[in-house]
Amino acid sequence: MSTDPLAAGGLNAKGIAEAAAETHKLAGAAKSGGFTIDGDAIGDLRKALTDMVTRLERLKPQTQVLASAPQLGSHPYGHTVAEHDRKTGADAPGSATDVLDQFGRILQEADEALARAGGVYTENENQAIDSHRTVKDTE
Repeated sequence: MSTDPLAAGGLNAKGIAEAAAETHKLAGAAKSGGFTIDGDAIGDLRKALTDMVTRLERLKPQTQVLASAPQLGSHPYGHTVAEHDRKTGADAPGSATDVLDQFGRILQEADEALARAGGVYTENENQAIDSHRTVKDTE
């Protein structure tokens, strides 16, 4: 059994919306200093996000086929169904292409949140070291 959400079809509009909301909260917390992370711990997390972005980029050529209507005959019903398939694959909100694009943006926002949280941690750590030095120098 595959645990790969991309291969298993585990990405959908509802899941992406929920992930986007949570990632946005994480980014907000990182921006306000409410979420920090040790700089040593951040590397593997950011690498995992980068790897997923790379996998998404590799999928893009394969998803181009979704922008074309399948050949379902020359009758009106075939054209209608083919156009519906094309829209749900590539054009409509919540389409496969739309969901993958949103997922890419979520990965980018999560990476930015981690980078910011790592930077906030480093900034706070440097301030603590400077404060300690200042106190030591005045003794």
